[in-house]
Amino acid sequence: MKTAALLLLLSIATVACTSKSTQPEAEQAIQQIELVYHIEGMTCDHCEESIQKGVNQLEGISLVEANHEDSTTRVVFNPAKTNKEEIQKAIEKRGYSVLE
Repeated sequence: MKTAALLLLLSIATVACTSKSTQPEAEQAIQQIELVYHIEGMTCDHCEESIQKGVNQLEGISLVEANHEDSTTRVVFNPAKTNKEEIQKAIEKRGYSVLE
C-alpha cells in the first residue's frame, strides 16, 4: 500500500514538472532589460556590496554587479516587475548618487 501511494505521488510530481516544460518557449522566456548606472561615491568593496544588497531587494532583479573601480553598476531586470527609476531610488537610498 505504501509503495502504491509513493508511486502515485511520484507520478503526480512528474506530470507537474513536465507540464511546465511543454509551454511554448516564448511564454517561458521573460523579457529582461540590462542597464548600466554610473554611480558617484562608490569607493570600495563595501560600497559595491551595499548597492547590490539594496537593488537585489527589488522584485524582478536577475543580476546586480557593482564595480567601484569604474563607478558602474550593471543591473538586469524584468520591466514588468520594476523599472529604472525604482532601481535608481534603491541606489540613492544607500547614499550614492546616480549620474545621468
